[in-house]
Amino acid sequence: MADSYLFMPDQWLHTTLEPNPEVGAILKVNSGSTPKTEVDEYWDGDISWLTPKEITRNKAMFVSSTERTITELGLSNCGTRLLPPSTVMMSKRAPVGAIAVNTVPMCTNQGFLNFQCGPKLRPLYLAHWLRINKPYLDAVSNGSTYEELYKSELFEFQIAIPSVEEQDEILEVVSALEFSLHSHNTLTFKTLDLSLLIELEKEEKELGSAINQVKFLLFSGKLQVSELSKG
Repeated sequence: MADSYLFMPDQWLHTTLEPNPEVGAILKVNSGSTPKTEVDEYWDGDISWLTPKEITRNKAMFVSSTERTITELGLSNCGTRLLPPSTVMMSKRAPVGAIAVNTVPMCTNQGFLNFQCGPKLRPLYLAHWLRINKPYLDAVSNGSTYEELYKSELFEFQIAIPSVEEQDEILEVVSALEFSLHSHNTLTFKTLDLSLLIELEKEEKELGSAINQVKFLLFSGKLQVSELSKG
C-alpha cells in the first residue's frame, strides 16, 4: 500500500480506494466515455454528460447540470455509465484531481474516475478527503503527453475513515466554515471602496488558509469536533 498523505488514527477504519463491497467504503469505481460526435442521434438528449473542464471552471462541490447532454441511444453505444446521484466524480486528467458530486443521474466522459460509496463512507466526506489529498494525486499522476491518474496507483492509496456519525459531525463543521468564507467573499464583491477591498481580500486569503488547516486536522483525526466547540 502507498503511504497515506494524512495521519491515520488507529481507531478509524483503514482501507484503500479500491472497490471492496465487503469493506463497505467504496463499492464501485467506473470511468466514462464519449459517444461518437459525428452521430447526431447520440447528442442533445435528456442525459447529463460531464467533462472535466466544467468542474474546473466551477469549483462548487455539487453539480446538477452539464453543458452537453446525450440520448439513450448515445448512452447505449459508448462505454459511459449512468451514475446515480451522490457519485464522487474525480477528473483523472486535464486536470488531475478536480472533484464534484452529482445531484442528479449523470454520466461522464473518459476523463473521470467515478466513485460510488458504500454504507461506511459518506460521498461528501470522500469528496473533501480527495480535495485535501490533491498533493498526493499530483505526485502519483504521470504520462508522456499529459498528467493522468491510473487506477493501479490510486487503488493502493490508503484512507482512514471514522464512524458515519463522526463523518457527519466533521461535514457539518466544514459546511459552516465554507459558508463563512462564502459570506466573506460576497462582501468583497459588493465593496466599492478600494482600500477596504484590499483589506477584505487579505482577510479572505487568511480565512481560507485557516479553514484549510482546520480541515486538514479534522480529516487527519488530529482535531476533534468537540475541541472546536470548546473553543
